[in-house]
Amino acid sequence: MKIIIQTSRLLIREFTPEDENISIILDEDERLTQYVKKRNLQESRQVFKDTLKEYKNQSGLGRWGIFNIADNDFIGVCMLKPNESDGNSIELGYRLHFKYWGSGIATELAQALVFYGLNEVGLKEICAVTHPDNAASQRVLSKAGFVPNGRAFWYGEDLPLFKVSKAV
Repeated sequence: MKIIIQTSRLLIREFTPEDENISIILDEDERLTQYVKKRNLQESRQVFKDTLKEYKNQSGLGRWGIFNIADNDFIGVCMLKPNESDGNSIELGYRLHFKYWGSGIATELAQALVFYGLNEVGLKEICAVTHPDNAASQRVLSKAGFVPNGRAFWYGEDLPLFKVSKAV
């Protein structure tokens, strides 16, 4: 298991095969899927299997688990990887268990992923999209340095696009 990032509260790491069930739980909670693509159990299992396979390419990008450093509780999932619709854009995304909403963890996570992507992976730019009604995620992105940058047709929808770039 490879640790990607550690903050004062968060451990962001590669998933292990034993983590499959905790990852799938996120897809079963309707509060957590109201703004993202819905998956059935088979699709969730396939995404998890693909995630484990992607670790072998060692690009520094991927989909990872977020855990509470204090008690190792599973907080959610995050990603920094090429977008499905536009492989030239590296997308930041996350989904947290409901009990962690409003705690500042999403902002801490997004800031850590931006720092990691721009400074450790060497990306020049990171993109993110949100559902137009997801004001909370839009605030998180703003706090992490993202700025509105038009719209993108990703995930079969026309969505607000946000970008953050490495300062030169």
